[in-house]
Amino acid sequence: MAIDPQLLAWYARLAGEFGTIARPDEKGRRERYLAISTLLREPDPVGVTQRFLRLALPGRTIGADLYHPGGDRPPPLMIFAHGGGWVVGSAATHRDLGMRIAAQSGVAVLNVDYRLAPEHPFPAPCDDVYDALCWAAAQADELAIDARRIAVGGDSAGAHLAAGAAVTARDRGGPELAFQWLMYPTIEPVFDNRSNREFGAGPGLTTDDMRYFWQQFLPGGLELDDPRAVPSRAESLSDLAPALVLVAGHDPLRDEGERHATRLDEAGVRVQLVRAADMTHGFARLGVVCDEARRELDLALVALRDAMA
Repeated sequence: MAIDPQLLAWYARLAGEFGTIARPDEKGRRERYLAISTLLREPDPVGVTQRFLRLALPGRTIGADLYHPGGDRPPPLMIFAHGGGWVVGSAATHRDLGMRIAAQSGVAVLNVDYRLAPEHPFPAPCDDVYDALCWAAAQADELAIDARRIAVGGDSAGAHLAAGAAVTARDRGGPELAFQWLMYPTIEPVFDNRSNREFGAGPGLTTDDMRYFWQQFLPGGLELDDPRAVPSRAESLSDLAPALVLVAGHDPLRDEGERHATRLDEAGVRVQLVRAADMTHGFARLGVVCDEARRELDLALVALRDAMA
C-alpha cells in the first residue's frame, strides 16, 4: 500500500518549516525533535492525572512522569520508554502519547526520562528502564497501582529498551511482567535488509539516522553480544511476557520488528504481530495530523487494555 496521504502532507509541512537538519549532531537533532513535538500537542484527556516523580535508583536519580487513569481500584502499570534513537526525546516529548495510553487503556503509565546517548551510552539507558521497573514494583502502594499487573512498553528505541528490560527481568528473576507493548521496535543494527533498502531514504526515519543512533548508543562497536544492547542476540526468548509487536509498513525498521515477533513466537511466547500497512515510523504520535495513525493506535490500545485486564 502507498503511504497515507495525510502522512505525506505532514512530511511536506515539516520540510517546509524545518528543512534539513542544520546540525546533524545530538544538539541539532534534539532541538528539531522538541520543536516538532510542540506541533503534535493535544488536549489532555479527561480523568487522567499527572505526577512528576524523582526515582532514586542505585547511584543516580532520574525523572519520570506518572499518568494515572483513576478508577475504583488500582490499575495495571506500564513502564514506558520513549523513542528517539536513545539520543533525542524525553518524557516531555511523549507526554501526550503517555496520557492517551492511560486514558484509553485504563493502564497507568510511568514515562521514564532515561539518560541519553552519547553522553550516557549503553548500558545507561537500559539500566535506567530496568531499574525504574524494579523501583515501581516496590512502590506499588505509593503509586496506587497493581503490582501483579506490570507491563513494559515503548516506541522505536524505547521499544528496544522495553524488550531488553523484559529479557533482564526474566534473567534476574523479576519483576514478573504481564505484557510487552512494542511499537515499531529497533532490535538490531542491521542496515541492509529489504525494509531498509525500500524505505531507508524516508520520509521520516532513514537508514542513515539509524546508523548514527546505533553508533551513539554503542560507541564501542556494534558487535556487542549483550541482549540488553541487541535483543536479537539473546540466546533464547523463551519464558518472556506475551507481546504486541506493531510495525509500520513503510519503515526501515519493519523487518527487524517482524523478525523479533517471529522469534518470540518460535520461543513459545504468545505474540500478536500487526503491520500498519500505510504508516511510517513514529505514527503512534501522529494521530493529531493523521486519522489512520489514530485508528492504528486505538487498536493497539485495545490490545493493551485486554492483555492487562
